[in-house]
Amino acid sequence: MQGRGEPTTKDIILGVTMFVFCFVLVLLGILNVYIVLKVETFHNAFGWFWLTRTGCELISNIAHIFYTAPVTIFQPRNIPISVGFGTYFVSAGSVFAGCLVHLAVSINRFIAVYRPLQYKFIFSKGNCIKIIAISILPVVISIILHLILPCNTVAYSPVMYDYTVLSDKSDICTNYIQLTTVLNSFCVGICIITIIIDLSTLCKIVHIRMIRKAKKDDKLFLRDIRFFIQASLQNVTMAIATAFITTANNHYSVEGEVTRLVGFYSVLAAHLCNTLSLIVFNPEVRRRLFSPKISYISRSPVPFARESKY
Repeated sequence: MQGRGEPTTKDIILGVTMFVFCFVLVLLGILNVYIVLKVETFHNAFGWFWLTRTGCELISNIAHIFYTAPVTIFQPRNIPISVGFGTYFVSAGSVFAGCLVHLAVSINRFIAVYRPLQYKFIFSKGNCIKIIAISILPVVISIILHLILPCNTVAYSPVMYDYTVLSDKSDICTNYIQLTTVLNSFCVGICIITIIIDLSTLCKIVHIRMIRKAKKDDKLFLRDIRFFIQASLQNVTMAIATAFITTANNHYSVEGEVTRLVGFYSVLAAHLCNTLSLIVFNPEVRRRLFSPKISYISRSPVPFARESKY
């Protein structure tokens, strides 16, 4: 987790790139929070989940701005283990929780399409809070396991440009389970499940469209498709990220640098897709942000506004 002492040109370029990228993500994340809080359309179950996931991404990116990017740029050799270890939990743990909340978003849309009559009961305010708490609980458990299990100290390595298991070179550590391997595999499973749920939702949307041939349903159909793209963007980028992260498997090795970099920056790309999708795929949001007439927001339904019918 220590730097090389003297930063190379590559260190500076990658560190500055990370800083700028994460700074933009923080600004977009704050904008997403503003949109969800101010636009009444999102004062529902989707708003709870989207706000929570955005908060997780904000925490992770802020950690990169104040720790990961600076140590990559300056390559210090005296980083306390507690600082590196703690930053890993804050940053990686927030990403982990965000992925679980995104699974809740996919389930939210699945229920809205397949069980519209039960939707309001399932996604009541109390149940939404429970779902969010359940999504955060695995992160707390993983932190406890990291502290209890031997040879599972993980921190960001400014030389490797990724999180690494600090003690994986020791022979004694070969007798202990590597928790990061289990967590990486679990994240791959979450991505696969989310993709399956989203594809099932899309099939139902198309099926409903085939049954309802009336032209008046065109707008609702287009909104459903637009939302499907919006909700599925993270699945593609996170699937790529988890594939590369699992391949690198947090091992401290000079090999596989490209794999580690692609995995790390794919997570940031997923955050970028998430923050932009709320603006790109919702015309009501664009009107509020870019139209001179922003004194009110139309109550016309966007993808999640249809919850009021359920």
